Amino acid sequence: MQARVLAMLALVLLPASHALAADAGPVHLVTPIVYGTHLPGLGAPAANLAKLIKERSGGSLVLDLKQPGDGTKPQEILDKVSGGRVDAGFATASFWAAKLPAAALFAGFPFGPDAQGYLGWFETGNGKTLYQEMYDHAGLKVHVIPCAFGGAEAGGWFAKEIKSKDDIKGLRMRIFGLGGLVMAQLGATTVLVPGGNLLAAFGKGEIDAAELYTPAVDQQQGLQAKVKLIYVPGWHQPETVLELIINKDRWSGLSDQQRTLIETACQETLHATATESARLQADALASLAAKDGVRIEAWPEDVLGAFRSAWAEVAKAEGEQDYFFKAVLDDIEKFRTKPQDTAGPQATPAPQASSSPQLAPGPEAPTPQATR
Repeated sequence: MQARVLAMLALVLLPASHALAADAGPVHLVTPIVYGTHLPGLGAPAANLAKLIKERSGGSLVLDLKQPGDGTKPQEILDKVSGGRVDAGFATASFWAAKLPAAALFAGFPFGPDAQGYLGWFETGNGKTLYQEMYDHAGLKVHVIPCAFGGAEAGGWFAKEIKSKDDIKGLRMRIFGLGGLVMAQLGATTVLVPGGNLLAAFGKGEIDAAELYTPAVDQQQGLQAKVKLIYVPGWHQPETVLELIINKDRWSGLSDQQRTLIETACQETLHATATESARLQADALASLAAKDGVRIEAWPEDVLGAFRSAWAEVAKAEGEQDYFFKAVLDDIEKFRTKPQDTAGPQATPAPQASSSPQLAPGPEAPTPQATR
């Protein structure tokens, strides 16, 4: 009799449980981003990632992307994710370098790895472990996943030629971060100019040079209307790594299947953008040269040598101020000098133009319109 009653109760309760599961609906992760999704290479990967996750999950897991300035300023993303005020963020770690000096090393830094180098370090070296440790040591409650490459930025737009390292002295250049420290070391004056004001600043002679975005995005900003000289390579940041950070409690609350789906989608996006972004920048450079008459010139060897020497001094000083910066940089350099598995993932070579060497990228805080 008791077994019969239990069976009847089970039949009654089963439909209710199915109804509850159906009513649960998709899991939404509110995700502010640092670059608008309209920006090729820098912002588009976030949109592609969100689409991939939604498709793979059958709509049960959704990255609810928030454009720059849509309730969260780019510089606020890390703190908001850590504090649980938003679920996740799609950013690049150099935005947090003022708080976490080593952050720039995970985003791209002077004479650092290209996309292929970062892939190897993340996948067969200590890159991912150190990346997570940086946030953990700082007491930040985020789970980090390297998720895309933003592409290569040129060495900058110049209103006058740089023929030797002596021409760096007194140069007024809009450049930030570690690259800015290197330029200052060589006697340049770094100038803070919002990205949207660069055309006017060049027009008024307030600056002699500027680094902004990748060539594909710079082309949209219209710098070619005022400036006709680009130097390559972009020594100051040979690659930009874009990260997905998720609040740790939110991450723990996801199912194993959902976490695996996100990790796999980021890995696929990372590999895809390693080749796509290089091709995108090569096409942009070719267009700037052919359609806009922009000269693409290689840095003189003595200038590149001066940059490298100054970077060694900057890196030493940064490492003396922050032990984790030194630990990460030492690990990267150790990984880069050991023999690598040539069967690993291959990235398309970085853009070449007018017999010029490789390019490179560099981010800072964009305005709500994603111009920095």
